Amino acid sequence: MDINITGRNIELDEALKTYIHKRIDKLEKLYRRIYKCEVILEEEKIRQNAEIIMYLKRSKIVAKESSPDIYASIDNASENIKKQLRRLKDRVSTRRRRVVLGRIMSPVARMRAEEEEVIVVPEERGEIVDEDRIPAKPMSPEEARLELELANNIFMAFKNAETGQINVIYRKNDGNYGLIEPKF
Repeated sequence: MDINITGRNIELDEALKTYIHKRIDKLEKLYRRIYKCEVILEEEKIRQNAEIIMYLKRSKIVAKESSPDIYASIDNASENIKKQLRRLKDRVSTRRRRVVLGRIMSPVARMRAEEEEVIVVPEERGEIVDEDRIPAKPMSPEEARLELELANNIFMAFKNAETGQINVIYRKNDGNYGLIEPKF
């Protein structure tokens, strides 16, 4: 991982750089998909500011802390980043667990499963275990694709505005989308 340390109105000595590297290395062990990190240290009168920016594959995490001691500011900012990385790691593992099960859950069932950390799978096959209602307003396939992305589901049924029939749009493994239209 590339670590860039910048000092504004503050002198960066080797002890401070070593301390920062140790703190960042601990964060990298927590979440290995960090490819770049920027640390900006700044001194303003009696305040010592530390800002840590972690660049991930598709996003970035930022934490900025301020205190009279620069080391305390670095500690507080790294703890803030640590909390954010843990939340991100939990979200990713929960999302993977849902994909592995290959099952779409209602929001209520999803909340219960996340609270209990147990996912209930019905013992008998062929039972209706969940029920969803599709929006009544007709949509174009492109609008349905956007709704599917927002809902973060694998598929969605909708009423096609052009044909007036029920269609199904689904997300493929390669990231593209498929559309199922009835043929009469």
